[in-house]
Amino acid sequence: MLLKTLRLYTLGIVILLAPFASTANAAEAQPTKTLRVAILDAPPALIPSDSGNHSGFLVDFLEEIAERENWRIQWLYLKWPEIINTAKRAELDLIPFVAYSRERAEFLDYNSISYITGWGQVYIHPDEQLLENIFDFEGKTIAVVKDEIYAIQFANLCAQFDIICHLKEVQDYKSAFALLDKRLVDGAVSGNLVGYSFEKRFNIERTPIVFNPSKVLFASPKGKNGDVLQTIDNYLEGWKDDPSSPYYEINERWLGKDGSNTFLPRWLLYTLAGLLGLLIITTLVVLILRKQIRKKTADLADKTDQIKQIINLIPHMIYATNVNGEVILANRYAADFFGLPLKDFDDINIEQLKSRIPEASKLFEEEEYLLRKDAIAVDKQLKIKDSNQKITYFNIAKVPFVGRYSRVPAVVTVGVDITASKEFEQQIQHMAQHDSLTGLPNRLLLNDRISQSLALSLRHHHNGAVLFIDLDFFKNINDSLGHMTGDKLLVEVAKRLEDNVRSGDTVARLGGDEFIIQLSELSDNAEDAEEDAVTVAKKLLKVLSEGFRINGQSLHVTASIGIVVYPRDADSHELIMQRADTAMYHAKAKGRNGFAIFKSDMEAIIMRRQSLENDLHKAIFNSEFYLLYQPQVAASDGKLVGVEALIRWNHPEQGIISPLEFIPIAEDNGTIINIGNWVLKKACEQIKLWLKEYGSSPIVSVNLSALQLSNGDLVETISELVAKEQIPANLLELEVTETLIIYEEKRSIELLKSLKKLGVRISIDDFGTGYSSLNHLKKLPLDKLKIDRTFVSDIPGDPDSETIVKTIIRMSQDLGLEVTAEGVETIEQLEFLREEKCPQFQGYYFDKPLSPMVIQDKYLEQK
Repeated sequence: MLLKTLRLYTLGIVILLAPFASTANAAEAQPTKTLRVAILDAPPALIPSDSGNHSGFLVDFLEEIAERENWRIQWLYLKWPEIINTAKRAELDLIPFVAYSRERAEFLDYNSISYITGWGQVYIHPDEQLLENIFDFEGKTIAVVKDEIYAIQFANLCAQFDIICHLKEVQDYKSAFALLDKRLVDGAVSGNLVGYSFEKRFNIERTPIVFNPSKVLFASPKGKNGDVLQTIDNYLEGWKDDPSSPYYEINERWLGKDGSNTFLPRWLLYTLAGLLGLLIITTLVVLILRKQIRKKTADLADKTDQIKQIINLIPHMIYATNVNGEVILANRYAADFFGLPLKDFDDINIEQLKSRIPEASKLFEEEEYLLRKDAIAVDKQLKIKDSNQKITYFNIAKVPFVGRYSRVPAVVTVGVDITASKEFEQQIQHMAQHDSLTGLPNRLLLNDRISQSLALSLRHHHNGAVLFIDLDFFKNINDSLGHMTGDKLLVEVAKRLEDNVRSGDTVARLGGDEFIIQLSELSDNAEDAEEDAVTVAKKLLKVLSEGFRINGQSLHVTASIGIVVYPRDADSHELIMQRADTAMYHAKAKGRNGFAIFKSDMEAIIMRRQSLENDLHKAIFNSEFYLLYQPQVAASDGKLVGVEALIRWNHPEQGIISPLEFIPIAEDNGTIINIGNWVLKKACEQIKLWLKEYGSSPIVSVNLSALQLSNGDLVETISELVAKEQIPANLLELEVTETLIIYEEKRSIELLKSLKKLGVRISIDDFGTGYSSLNHLKKLPLDKLKIDRTFVSDIPGDPDSETIVKTIIRMSQDLGLEVTAEGVETIEQLEFLREEKCPQFQGYYFDKPLSPMVIQDKYLEQK
């Protein structure tokens, strides 16, 4: 109730503010939307006019909304069948005064809240004998509007009770009532509201026959104008709860002060529907009794026919067979199941039914037993295909009986169709065992399949394997592009994994960005099985790295894969999963975008990793980190032009720990943000110190991690540090990896531009290892490219590396960028780079990473 009140309060504020909004935007008086709205002759809801001044309570209602929403309504006067066909072609935007049906829902969307409730009403000519119930229409001609909902429902009602009446289809209500007025038909069908209006114009009379209460709704072509339908619902919800709203003013104007009584509460609608059902049943009973009184005898044939009509309405299978194997009774459901017309069951036996559906023999297995004198009822459940090969589930109950007059024993079978409940059970089971996002098996089903595969492997002496897959840096995509994009990427990853394994293998999702591939029935030789698993892992790494197109944006992901071969490496599903996870973390520790096969010593490595992870949280506060600086020198004169800040960890117990070991851990557990901010702070302090002591400072380069880029405070953090230390921003250089920029291209470009506005320098580290193109680089606000050491280490001598290095140097020259070659360690490498006119170098040939004091003594003091 509180939620509903809040919604109404919010809607009220919106409605109150609407006039002010329109005043403020008077200069923009153009309609925000033009709606093509159908209108037909259906008073008092819709009353078309040749002059275009249409009226009716739905016309007034839509005009009220249009005025508030700044819509322009283009009324299209059509006959009802034309409206349906026009809607199918999506050549109109809105249909008022329409009832819901499943058939129409295939090409129409409906709003949720009804404007009013109506029902079907049958009319006759006043001079005709009063028709009291549906059975009196046998052989009569009834005028109906083609494709109109009550026409369809009236035809269904006649068919339901096996009543043959002739429907005269016309284009509109006026034509239907004109035919009745001239007594060219015996009756006419319309909605009650429309009928009431035409009573004044034609000589027609209501009958007591009403049927199918229906909500008066608005509709639009499928997938079009959902926002318009939602807007209509919003106004209906707000105005119906406000007696002073335009809704009630319109209804009082068109329907009178009591018009609101036409809008029935939901409980009353259900009551009316129940009473209507009771009325139909009562009518049937009265008809039976009346015929019995007239005939004063119970004619056996008539009784049988009446029973058949009743059981034909039951949505379950009912049939009876006698001792001769003849079918003596069957309802319509049974006839449909066997694919036969109902009249064919007047002369058919069990054997003929078995010949039509071989599986039907299961339905007749107990007949012989039940025809014995001492037999009792039989209950069972069956799964069987009908004549259309559709699988149906039944609860079968068979009861023997003997008639009052004929002493020939028979068996009555009732098959309750439980297909829907069975399918629901299967759906629930599927939901319990599958991931809701990707549809892949979840951990529960995966554990069961691994346990089964392990048991078979032990029994038949073959091997299986589990690949534990974790996407690299997926959190960055979620944080920067949103969870909806992340979810879409996970779905595409799941599809790509399924497309690249055997049909008998299992692809499962554990949650987040973790997937499992379970490979069953590999070689009986563990080494061969391992080789098969490695082949699959390499294939998956390749297909995952090919990139994905999500929401028009290109995303690149890599993965780390841990491999376990069972039963060699583990003999239970718990141990298999645990060790596959261990191997996966080992693959991450090696640099990601690769795989690792479980080895027993990995568990010790993981324990060390966990220990370091715990210690990392305390390392900053305990001042265990320090910075070294590796010189970058100019090719022209060998002078110092910059330094790269490189972090080191002096663990109190384990001594110096390489950043190659602790940086991946810090990235995984999030401490990299605090560590990265500490490095930035110390670098800025060092620049300030050198400026104070020597009057100048080399450019200091600092590496940024993926998490720092996705953290929204990076620009603010650097801005505050530069301001606090009062240093020139261009002495600070930020290094980002090429791959990282590609992962988050759009956001990265905006972030780098914001950083560039602060005055800091931007460089790409490890250039050449990603997928950058010239066009891509032109978008980035760069100052420098750094050639990755893997290419430098292979020159001279390796043609591919030489070509890449030459290309990078020329590309940087074309773009006006500086370029630094990393990892220069030999004179041969230096001479090659000088020959190619590389302007800057960094590497052990010149100096290893040095302390600030050594930098000062060796480089700054010389100035």
